[in-house]
Amino acid sequence: MLGTIAKKMRILGFDSKYFATIDDDDLILLAKKENRAIITKDHQVADNAKKHDILTVDITTHTEKDQLIEIAKKTGFTKYEFNPNIARCPICNGILHGVEKHQIIDKVPPKIAQNVKEFWICEDCKHIYWEGTHIRNLEKLIAEINGQL
Repeated sequence: MLGTIAKKMRILGFDSKYFATIDDDDLILLAKKENRAIITKDHQVADNAKKHDILTVDITTHTEKDQLIEIAKKTGFTKYEFNPNIARCPICNGILHGVEKHQIIDKVPPKIAQNVKEFWICEDCKHIYWEGTHIRNLEKLIAEINGQL
C-alpha cells in the first residue's frame, strides 16, 4: 500500500523495510524484534500493533504529500531533509556510499557520466545513483511539506 512512501523515506535516510505482502503476525513480530515503527493503511494491523506497544502510524490520507505530513506529525518529526550522504537505496534499503566517477563511468549513460560529478552506489544491490530531476522534485516536495509542519 505504501511502497512509494517507503522509497521516499529511504531516500530521506530512514531505514525502512517494506513488504508488499506479509502475514500480520510476522510483521508485528519483526517490528517488535527490530524495534521498528509500523506505518500502514491497514487499520486492523495498526490496532494490533498498538496492542503490542509498537509505535504505529495509521495512515488516513491519500496523497504522498499528505501521507508524509501525517507521518511527521504522528512521529514528532519537525523537518524532512534530503542529504545524499545519509540516503538509503530506494530499491533495497541498503546503505549508499560515495563512489569515484572513474569507478562507475562505464556503468552509467554517457551523458550522465559527462554532466554529473557525484555518484553513490548501494553496498547491497550495487545500484548507482546521482542527483537528477527526481531529487530536485523531492526537494521541492520536502520544502512544501516542511512549510506545513
